[in-house]
Amino acid sequence: MTIYLDMDGVIADFFSEFAKRNNVEHWKSIKDKEKALVDLRYTDYFYQIDCFEPWNIPNNSQRVVDFVKSKGDWGICSSPLRGDEYNSAYWKRLWLEKWDFMPEVGNCIFTHNKHHYAINKLTGKPNILVDDKIRNIAAWDKAGGIGIRFQNDEDDIETYLFPKIEEALETVGQHNSIYF
Repeated sequence: MTIYLDMDGVIADFFSEFAKRNNVEHWKSIKDKEKALVDLRYTDYFYQIDCFEPWNIPNNSQRVVDFVKSKGDWGICSSPLRGDEYNSAYWKRLWLEKWDFMPEVGNCIFTHNKHHYAINKLTGKPNILVDDKIRNIAAWDKAGGIGIRFQNDEDDIETYLFPKIEEALETVGQHNSIYF
């Protein structure tokens, strides 16, 4: 079993930087979001993003990564930018290295099909995904994994995320393998 963290919205503050680059207070105020996303192609945008530090809690992203690391096998499962898959994945990897968040290479996944990693291929047990997008969580759950919807600038890590991860780990521990 592996706990995967999404990057953008979970440990990387994608949306604040996206708003700033488009001269608006909130990313939802960007008039042409598709064009704004296209403008990110072939740039080092994903290297420039900050970590989260909401609620005056320093190193909030670091605390999320440290907590997940303390639970055993962990990784990153993040979507690259459409139309810029190789470049954006490259800069996301460098961002992980810059912040010392790089998991083992085999657990660093950049894909639009996260749900393909919902089940551990060796044990048949569900993997856990922490992601800010409901559609990713729904697809993950449907594929047999355990998804936790979490957005770092809206949800508290101590009272929400950490207990949800503990609950998911307990569920995985009770899950019988389909291979043995």
